[in-house]
Amino acid sequence: MLIPILLSVTLALILLAALYKIRILRRGYDELTENIKDQVSGKTGIPIALTTADPKARKCAETLNRELQILREERSRFEGGNRAVKDAVTGISHDLRTPLTAIKSYLEMIEEEPDEELRKEYLARIRSRTDALSELTEELFKYTTSSDQANRIPEEESEDQDIRRILEECLISFYAAFGKKGIEPRITMPDAPVIARCRRKDANRIFENIIGNALKYSEGDLTIVLTKDASVTFENPAPSLTPLTVSKLFDRYYTVNDAEGSTGLGFSIAKELMEKNGGSIEASLTGTDLRIELNFAR
Repeated sequence: MLIPILLSVTLALILLAALYKIRILRRGYDELTENIKDQVSGKTGIPIALTTADPKARKCAETLNRELQILREERSRFEGGNRAVKDAVTGISHDLRTPLTAIKSYLEMIEEEPDEELRKEYLARIRSRTDALSELTEELFKYTTSSDQANRIPEEESEDQDIRRILEECLISFYAAFGKKGIEPRITMPDAPVIARCRRKDANRIFENIIGNALKYSEGDLTIVLTKDASVTFENPAPSLTPLTVSKLFDRYYTVNDAEGSTGLGFSIAKELMEKNGGSIEASLTGTDLRIELNFAR
């Protein structure tokens, strides 16, 4: 009688042990299943951690953690690539809009200009702007996606430029746009050339971006002062700005709340180009007026 009882007890214990083992395994793999679902859906990036003591389940979790880390890295590279493409397209669109606005202004001036010589001059400027568009698309794409944008331009690529003349030509291109907005720029500059060391196309784009932003968001007239030391200041009423928003104006893609349709690239591109050419740019509030100061290298 004793032997059958012992056998029954032994079998019962074996069965209980097996059931316990199965329960542990099931709990471990249930945890694995839930963790994998969260990981794949992107809900969490925390490595899988199991409460079960089962060594096989824990080993499986370690293997899955390694594979999931690889998956996260691949996903990050893919999403980063998408962002880079979108940012490049946004940058190109922004910088193309400015010369196209200038071309439109020249066309409007031609329609109203009776002097044939002046009409020919405006046409020549339109042709020059049009020729530059194809160059801008390629240049901006490289500029937006490159990782070394903060590097200085090589000395051999910089030349002595007449900042006064570049600024004059840029202001003329915005003449019609100023008239439409009812803005009368107050301009002060020396009679003699103002020489600075930079690339001409960069100086032109810097002026275009700053004047373009002032044209869109100024709440009054624009004051421009060029000194013989190659310092240029742009000042216009901006009562909606605060010291905090001004401190962020040069951040890429930053826009103030009422800047609908803005990409937030104009000032950031101007800053990067100034620094690449060895100059500097600063923004400040003077009362309720926004003041942008450029200092070109000489």
